[in-house]
Amino acid sequence: MEMTFFNKAMQAMGGFAIQFNKNSFGLAPAQPLQVPAPLLPNTSADVSLLLNTMGAVQKMDPLTNLQVAVKNNVDVFYFSTVVPLHVFCTEDGMMDKRVFLATWKDIPAQNEVQYTIDNIVLSTDQVSQKLQNNNIFTIAKRNVDGQDMLYQSLKLTNGIWVLAEMKIQPGVTSFTLSLKSRAMDVASSVHQAYEAILHN
Repeated sequence: MEMTFFNKAMQAMGGFAIQFNKNSFGLAPAQPLQVPAPLLPNTSADVSLLLNTMGAVQKMDPLTNLQVAVKNNVDVFYFSTVVPLHVFCTEDGMMDKRVFLATWKDIPAQNEVQYTIDNIVLSTDQVSQKLQNNNIFTIAKRNVDGQDMLYQSLKLTNGIWVLAEMKIQPGVTSFTLSLKSRAMDVASSVHQAYEAILHN
């Protein structure tokens, strides 16, 4: 987690500590917060904080909402932030083709949602590479009636799998994304992750 601390108080700050509330993915600090002290008035410090997913879990709304408390010698400060879902995609999220097909058929039709992603000016291979760089893996690619079809999988740190089918028509900047999962609470956040990755 990257943070910048600004001291707008009239005195130096020190004794920093951080705490996260329970959250959907058990996100927690993996080390103490290290802010250079003293942080003098009208100065700032950039800080990187290692995180893990071994904290207490409680479903949040929105799903990736993170509530944070930072204390120092002056006061306790509270804020919340929405963590991009692709941060929680694991490196072992590439599903075997046969398992993908069986799982897609096994998940009921009511657990499928469809989204349109607009204004994408990338080739099918560029789309696949960008997503793979964020641990969303292309299992198979085929061409059906002039449209490229990408079949993809991702696995979240809490063990939830999401399967995706993406329809890409050459020369058209709108893609169709279909998502299937046994835990449909994640669908909207997965869609937002696709949007963020492909528009970045």
